[in-house]
Amino acid sequence: MVKLSTLSFLVGSAAMQRCRGFVAAPQSSSFPTRIPHPDRSVHAADGDNDAGAGGVEAVSLAALGDDHEAVGEMMAKSVAAWLDEEWMPQEIHLKMGTSVKNTYVTCRSKGMDEVAEIMTEVTDELYASWSEYNADAFVNAWDVGNYVADYLIAKSGSETCGCSTKIV
Repeated sequence: MVKLSTLSFLVGSAAMQRCRGFVAAPQSSSFPTRIPHPDRSVHAADGDNDAGAGGVEAVSLAALGDDHEAVGEMMAKSVAAWLDEEWMPQEIHLKMGTSVKNTYVTCRSKGMDEVAEIMTEVTDELYASWSEYNADAFVNAWDVGNYVADYLIAKSGSETCGCSTKIV
């Protein structure tokens, strides 16, 4: 847990508000960012910015199309190929890929279109049944979830960073 004094050091002397036991984002125009709200709209953190000016652009999954089953199948194959290449070919990698596909299809069918939300659901589903994978897997649920996020960002045509996993 980060102490308030540590957070103050990290963000400087910007005024920080307490919000339900957590420290809210610094209220300063020097931190232009976008804050997601429960209604899924995105607002600029400071009142001077337009919603997109200076903020991080949201990744749109529209480029992936509406055939979620096909996208999920390609992602399942990609997850298995990535794990096979990273470690060694194993049947468990195919099973993990199938779990990823099923979770992705469920998420998209429910209207979820945010990468972080899908990544978290994939991770939670894998973690919930990790006893199936634990004996043979050389990774954990979060490793797979992070790969899914990198996969979705890359396949959607959005900009990736140099630290992103190479998509197989």
